[in-house]
Amino acid sequence: MSAILLIDDDKDFSGLAAAHFSKQGHAVTLAEGGREGLDKASASRPDIVLLDIMMPDMNGIEVLRELSSDPDTSDIPVIILTGKYIDPGMGDMFGQERNFRGVVAKPVDLGMLQRKIEELLAK
Repeated sequence: MSAILLIDDDKDFSGLAAAHFSKQGHAVTLAEGGREGLDKASASRPDIVLLDIMMPDMNGIEVLRELSSDPDTSDIPVIILTGKYIDPGMGDMFGQERNFRGVVAKPVDLGMLQRKIEELLAK
């Protein structure tokens, strides 16, 4: 099916999501932080990136901006995952990045996220 890069420092969630999407036929690569995620995105060029906002080494906003500004990764759609409230101003800030495709609140409904990924990849 497709290659998914999940950048999230929550190992429990990452393991659960990786198992779910692998069962659906996707190839899932995990990165525990922003720097590692950027390196893996450049090396593997996934079909989609699932990106947590709150990470210790580099926040998701910084990662999103770097992915968007790099010609090798700027066309990869990114879905933000967060357990924090996103106010309209933050949503507008994300929307300025060309590869931003939406926000999904944690705890994540994996079935809903699966449908969102399928919609994005069908375009």
